[in-house]
Amino acid sequence: MVDAMNTFLNDINGVISVVGFTSMFIGFVYIGRKLQILDELRETVEVIKHNLKVVTDFLIKKFPDFNHEDLRNYSPVQLSEHGKGFIRSIGFDTIFMQNKKDFFGVIEDDLPKMKYDVQTSAIKSIYALSDKSYMDRVKTYLYDHPDRKMDRVAATLGIYVRDAYLAEHPEIN
Repeated sequence: MVDAMNTFLNDINGVISVVGFTSMFIGFVYIGRKLQILDELRETVEVIKHNLKVVTDFLIKKFPDFNHEDLRNYSPVQLSEHGKGFIRSIGFDTIFMQNKKDFFGVIEDDLPKMKYDVQTSAIKSIYALSDKSYMDRVKTYLYDHPDRKMDRVAATLGIYVRDAYLAEHPEIN
C-alpha cells in the first residue's frame, strides 16, 4: 500500500514537473517573442527618428527663414524653450501684455476662421505694428544683432501672439 502510494505520488510529481516545465518553457518563449517585438519596434523608431531628422534638416536648409532655435517644427509650430527665453530677454512678453489689444486687433481685422489664419495674422501683426513706439525695443535688438533678421524674429513673436489669441478664442479650430 505504501509502495502504491509512493508510486502514485511519484507519478503526480512527474506530471507536475512535466506540466510545470512545459508551462515555464511556453512562458519563456512568449516573453522572448514580446522582447523581440520590442527590439524590432525600437529599431523601427530609430529609423523613423533618423528619417525625420533628415527631413527637418532639409526643410531648414530649404526654408532658411525657419528659426529652428526659437521654434520647434512640429504641427503646429511651437515655441521652444530658447524661443520663450528670447521673448523674455527682449521684453516682448511685457510689450505684448501692455498692447495686446493692438495685436489682437490686427488678427481680428483679418476675420480668421481657422488656426492657420490666426497664425498668419499674428505674424503679420508684428510687421503691421513695427512702427509703433512700443516696438522700439525689438527694433533696437535687431539693430544690435544683425545676425537676427526681422522675418525670423517676426515668426517667433507671431507664434507667441498666436498662442495668446487662441487661448482666448477656443472656438477657432
